[in-house]
Amino acid sequence: MKKTYKISNGLAFFEQKDLQMLREKAAEGWMVESFKGGLYTFTKSGLEDVIFSIDYHELTPEDEEEYCDLFAAAGWTHVYSHTGIHLFKAVPGTPPIYSDAASKTDQVKRTAKPVYIVTIAALLLTIIALAFMKLAEGFLNQAGKIGFFISIVLFIPMLMTSMALFIQLLKVNKSSKN
Repeated sequence: MKKTYKISNGLAFFEQKDLQMLREKAAEGWMVESFKGGLYTFTKSGLEDVIFSIDYHELTPEDEEEYCDLFAAAGWTHVYSHTGIHLFKAVPGTPPIYSDAASKTDQVKRTAKPVYIVTIAALLLTIIALAFMKLAEGFLNQAGKIGFFISIVLFIPMLMTSMALFIQLLKVNKSSKN
């Protein structure tokens, strides 16, 4: 079976751009098969005019079938799930999964919570590594330098992702007030 791959634009930053790209690929005859580590895998299929939507929700295996049935009842077909990210497709004109501000706010908050936790952990690692780098001698100083470099490499992208999610939350809250 023919496959092709495409890197995500970053769901926290450009979710709608990714969803549009998935729609365009489906129209070209490439259906998304999986999404792992920021990489979409597509398999050759028939041409489809479909729209896509993503939901972020941690589920137990027991809850997944009921969860997918709920979306199916609203006209959405489950495509793929991985680590709390669930991809659905539907025919154009199907009502959006999140049509009101309260549910969209809840979705962004569910997405942001684990990102904020990892960002704080990366910040704490950076502070600890910096302390070792500044206060320790010899091996601990070298370990602090290496730890600081690694923690900065983790912290900066997490901080940017956290900021993007915070901005999304502000936009959703602003639109709900209008």
